[in-house]
Amino acid sequence: MITTIDKLRCVLREIGYRKHVYRRRVADGFMTEAQAKREVELMEAIALDYRAMIVAEEPQGTLFTEKERS
Repeated sequence: MITTIDKLRCVLREIGYRKHVYRRRVADGFMTEAQAKREVELMEAIALDYRAMIVAEEPQGTLFTEKERS
């Protein structure tokens, strides 16, 4: 089963990959800085969506350990 956390981790890896690749594509003239920035921003927005889903999926009160509650 693929979980929302799995999807978030994948998106975060993809963001790192794209930052690395797009830097080179911009330098080589295959992509503008604006295009690269927009693509990374889109992936970061997707990551925020997954983070929100994870929080919404957690039963109330399970986001903290017992030690953090006291």
